[in-house]
This record gives sequence, C-alpha cells and structure tokens, in this order.
Amino acid sequence: MRLISASVDNRDAESLFRANPISEIRNVESTTNKQIQDKKEELRQLVGTRYRDLIDSADSILHMKSASESISSNISSIHRCIRSLSVSDLEPSPKLQSSPNNTTRLRIYGIACRVKYLVDTPENIWGCLDESMFLEAAARYIRAKHVYSNLMLPDGDLDHSILSNFPLLQHQWQIVDSFKAQISQRSRERLLDRGLSVAAYADALAAVAVIDELDPEQVLGLFLEARKTWILHTLTASAGNANATSSTAISAFCDVLSIIQVTVAQVGELFLHVMNDMPLFYKVILGSPPSSQLFGGIPNPDDEIRLWKSFREKLESVTVILHKTFISGTCWSWLRDCGARITSKINGRYLIDAISSGQDLRAAEKSIRLTMESKEVLQGSLEWLKNVFGSDIELPWNRIRELVLEGDSDLWDEIFEDAFARRMKMIIDSGFEDLTRAVNVSGVIHTIAATAGEKVVSETYLTRSSTGGRVWFTEPNNCKKAGPLLGNRAVPEEDNLQSCLNAYFGPEVSRIRDQVDSLCQSVLEDLLSFLESSKVSVRLKDLVPYLQDKCYESLSTIMKELKTELDILYTAIGSEPPSIIVEISIFIGRLLFAFENHSKHIPVILGSPRFWVKYTAPAIFEKLPSLLWQSKAVNSSPFSDSLGRQMLTSSQRQSSYATAALLGANESASPKLDDLWKVMRELCVRAYSLWISWLSDELSVILSRELGQDDGLSASSPLRVTIFRTISLLSLSLSPFVFVSMSVAWEWGYIEGWI
Repeated sequence: MRLISASVDNRDAESLFRANPISEIRNVESTTNKQIQDKKEELRQLVGTRYRDLIDSADSILHMKSASESISSNISSIHRCIRSLSVSDLEPSPKLQSSPNNTTRLRIYGIACRVKYLVDTPENIWGCLDESMFLEAAARYIRAKHVYSNLMLPDGDLDHSILSNFPLLQHQWQIVDSFKAQISQRSRERLLDRGLSVAAYADALAAVAVIDELDPEQVLGLFLEARKTWILHTLTASAGNANATSSTAISAFCDVLSIIQVTVAQVGELFLHVMNDMPLFYKVILGSPPSSQLFGGIPNPDDEIRLWKSFREKLESVTVILHKTFISGTCWSWLRDCGARITSKINGRYLIDAISSGQDLRAAEKSIRLTMESKEVLQGSLEWLKNVFGSDIELPWNRIRELVLEGDSDLWDEIFEDAFARRMKMIIDSGFEDLTRAVNVSGVIHTIAATAGEKVVSETYLTRSSTGGRVWFTEPNNCKKAGPLLGNRAVPEEDNLQSCLNAYFGPEVSRIRDQVDSLCQSVLEDLLSFLESSKVSVRLKDLVPYLQDKCYESLSTIMKELKTELDILYTAIGSEPPSIIVEISIFIGRLLFAFENHSKHIPVILGSPRFWVKYTAPAIFEKLPSLLWQSKAVNSSPFSDSLGRQMLTSSQRQSSYATAALLGANESASPKLDDLWKVMRELCVRAYSLWISWLSDELSVILSRELGQDDGLSASSPLRVTIFRTISLLSLSLSPFVFVSMSVAWEWGYIEGWI
C-alpha cells in the first residue's frame, strides 16, 4: 500500500479522492475510525484512574484525620496522667486522696523502679539469649516474676492503685511471661547443637531445669534424649542416601559410636559425684551471685530478695546428687536403646545392609574399635579424667566405662556384635543363592539334548578324540607319576593333572565345577575375614554350622535338580533317541564324579574348620598343592594328622585371631559331608547305569561281530586279543579308577579265567 504523503492543508476529501483509489480511501477511513476509538478508550481509562486516585486520596485524608485525632487524644491523656502525678494543692490527686509526703513519694518511686525493671526485662532476656547465656535468661525471668508478684500482692487497694497509675503493667508482664517458653525452647535447641563445650551444655540444662522446674533425674533424661536425637539424625542422613556404600555405613557407625562415648563421658562430668568434686551441672545451677546484686535499680528489694531466697532453697532441695547406680542404670538403658535403633530399619532399610562382604564387615569392626580406643574422640573429657585420677589417661574410654557404666562390658558386644553376625549370615545366604542361580544344570542338559545326534556309532563313540572330553587323559606322556607331596615339582604336576581332568570332564562339567568351587571359596574367605576378630570363638560356634548348613542346602538343591533330570531320563527310555540319553547320563555322571572327587572347596567347607587355616595363613601352605584339598576324605586320611601337626608346629608364628581359634577347632567333619557324598554316589551310579546299559548292548554286538569274523575261533590266542580289545574300548570311557580296576583284573587272570 502506498503511503499518503500529502500535507495536512491539502488533505481534504477532494484531494484524497483525486490522489488515491477507492480501496485506499477505505483503508484510510478504517484506520481513522480505529484511531478515534483508541483515543476514546484512552481518555475513558485516564478519567477513571484519576477518579479512583481521587477517591483513594480522600480516604487517606480521612484516615489521617482519624489518626491525628487519636494521637491528639492520647497526648492529652498522657498530659492528664502526668498532671495527676504532680503536686498541686489546688487540685489534689483523686488516687491518693491526700497530699503526698516523702513516704508516699518513695513508695511510688519504688513502684516505678520495679515497673522499669519489668520493662527492661525483655531486652535483657533477648541479650542473654543472643549470647547463649540461657541460665542467666532463666534467672532474669524468675526475678522479674518475683518483682511482678510483689507488685501484685493484695494489700488493701494497693493492687488497684498500681493498675490505675500504671495501666501498661499488666501488658508488660504478658510480654515478659511469653519469654518463659522461648527460654525453654532455645535452651533445648542448644542441647541439639554439636561441637560445644560441656560447660555450654551444663548452662542449657540448668536453664531448662530452672525454667521448667525439672529435677536432676529429668534433666539427665533430657540430656540423653537430646543425644539420641543426634544419633537418629546421623543414621537418617546416612540411611536416606540411596547410593550409600560400605564406607558410608562405616563412617556413620563410627560417628554414632563417638556420640555415645562423648555422651557417657559428659554424663560423668555433669552428674557423677567423684571424690569431693561437685559435678559440673550442680556447680552451674546452684552457683549464683549475692542476692543484693540481682535486683539492681530497685530500692530496698527486701521482698524480692526474700522471694528469691525462697526459690533458691526450693531449687537446692530438689537438685540432689544422683546416685552412681542410678546414673549407671540410666546410661545402660539409653545405650541399649540406641543400639537397637542403630541396628533397626531406618527409612525402610538397614544401614548395615550397605556393607556387602565379610571383608567390609571386618574393616567396619576395625574402624569402630579404633574409634573406641581413640583419645581424640574424648579429648574434651581428658582434663576431667586427669582431675579425677590425678594423672594423664592413656585409655580414656576404659576409665570412663569404669566410672560411669560401672563395668567392663564392651560397646561392641552391646551394640554391634549381634547385628554384624546377622549381616554375615545374610552375606552367606546371598553367596549360596548366587551359587544356586549360577549352576543352571537344566539349561546345560537341554543344550546337550538339542545338540545330540540321532544315532550313536559305538566304535566311533568309544574311540573319538580326547579333545571331546571322552577320556580321562590328554596324552599318555603328559600324565607323569606324581612326585613327593612337598617337592618342587608338585605344582606343575598338579597343573598337568588338572588339565587331564578338564579334558576328561569336558568344558561344561569343568565350568560348573569351577563355578561352584569359586563361589564356595568366595563365601569361605568372606567368613574367615569376618572371623578375624577378638570375638572369633563366639563367631565360630555360631557361623561355622550355619555356613555348613547353607552349603549343604545349596548343593542338595543341585542334587535334587540332577535327580529330577535323571528321573526324566529314565522315563524317556524308549521314547528318546539313545544319543540324548547317553550324552545326558554321561554329563550327569561326570558332574557328580567331579563334585565328589575333584571339588576343592566343598570338602573344605563341610570338613573340619581346622583346615580353613590355609585361607588365613597362606604362607604356611605356599608349598602344599591344592590336591590335598580335593580329597573327600581329607579329615580321615593319614594326611589329616600330618597336616594338623604341620599347622600346630607353625602356629607359634601366627598372630591372627582366626588362625589360633581354627587350630583349636574340632577335627571331625560335618555329618552332612557323608550324607552329601552318599547322595552323590547314588545319583552317579544311576547316571552311569544308563550309559552302561547302552554300552553293554553295544559291546555285545561288537563282540558277536568280532567272534563271527575270527577265523581261528578254536584257538585261544585270537580270542584273548579280541576280548582285551573290547575291554580296552570299555575302559577308555570309564573313570580312571574303573580303568585301573579292570587292568588289575586282567593282570590277575580274573577275566582270562572267566573266558
């Protein structure tokens, strides 16, 4: 659209129509009408706003007038009151009914000074609260209460005259009286502040005792409840952390323990009467300046002093020295309650659950015990202990425990031992639950069934390569005769034997066996780490049977699973291809054989705890091959006695708690070990029976074929060769022990005689 640039003088209707088309004229008309409407609206709003401002101004003027009249009236009232107090013969005071003399003047002056004392009290109390002088604030409130009560004593018309001459007195006392709750609250809040001196807590306790009229027993309870709040705050802050680690839990436990130690020490310093020294709380609450100095500015405060002395006498009668037995019992009850809260659920979880292993439990115990023995934690009470015992104290907590708790009980026993033992049991449970989940026997069996062929060729099966896990050795030259048990070549020979066993068992059996051994070893080492403590004897009695029971339960679960698979296998005879039955039965048989004869840690856990020393003192056993721990009869063989003698001979070099306790443990194995071996043997026989049944049928076919093809059937020599070949094929697929047995039988002529 073209802009209309004509001057104002030329913008008449005719010039517009000449210079612009109709559409342009209509746009100009529309724009002009809109501007007119906008101006009207702007004018309307401007007038309305000014009108409202005018109304508001009028209201303000009226309010100012009312306030001015009120001020003028108040000033006039004050002026009349002042005039009523002045001496005038022409206008006698209506209140006093007579001309005031010197006695009356002094009386009125004394009343005025007392009123001023009440007026100054709020500011004085505020100053005391700001400076954390809570006992002084409480004492000022009590003295102000005495002043007010003295003013309000009924003595003829005295109270009425006072209220008449000082109408603000009642209001002022209400202000002063409101400070009672503030002093109590601020003093109690002071008890919740950490890091203060014991004198500061004594001042706050004394203030609460004065303002709330508490006796020493209640004050002691209040002090302990405040410290319990400290503990709960620390625990809540740590437990509320969703990412809390073991270090977080350990730090929280040490912090809580330091609170407990400091609290018990301060209880002794505040309330315990030792020798001739007055406890600090009693020094603070009963200490007071002379009464004549307490009511400054009040002339002749005899009545107030009398009330104050009466209050002090009552306070002294209530504030009696607590008996040592009562203090000890109260502290023990508080301590056990704190222990229960430390080990209970906080925000739906146990803080100790953040500690996930026995090694971390041991680290936590070590840190907690170091905290208990630390002098830094009790630094604030060392001077008090020095005054009590007359010399510097090396182990302050032991002395405080003797003084305040009247006993030598260990804080660890009272608070942490049971909780840590329960947590160790949970860690054991978790370890064996992982074992049960990790050993997926059914999954492996299903994989074997899916990959097995439809038909098994007997001779091919019996002579297949050793890499398939079908023979118990890799190469004849690699399996050398075992040397002396403690010889230098024991470890290489052991490794060679292990490789032979792995080749015989196959990858799946070896993996499951190693997995079970690894998890069992991890759980055992975790437990042994936790046993490394001065409480090892108690823990051995509780945790060793628990570990063995859990190990037995986990392995029994695996045995039940294998039994179920065997039952299914027996049911499937005739309906499933022989290859599946053969492969699965051999897998189950070898797995059970591996568990029974070649597991390193199952017989160790279920055996005598004496043999656990290997895992606490590796230096002694650095030359012992792990073959020693593979035998299921480790506790009954001649090895057992010699090993025990070796351990006992070396025990003098051991400094650990666990080693000493394990060396003194019972040599007998758990009865569950024999039960487990029995179940394994039975299942192993059942598994191999399936395979042997199939193998017998196949061998009979081979034997018949070989006999039919032998030209010299009447001669003995070829027949013996054929039978020996057949037996050799059989022995290649059996365990090494069966192979040896059949070889001996052949050498002794049993098989030849049978032929």
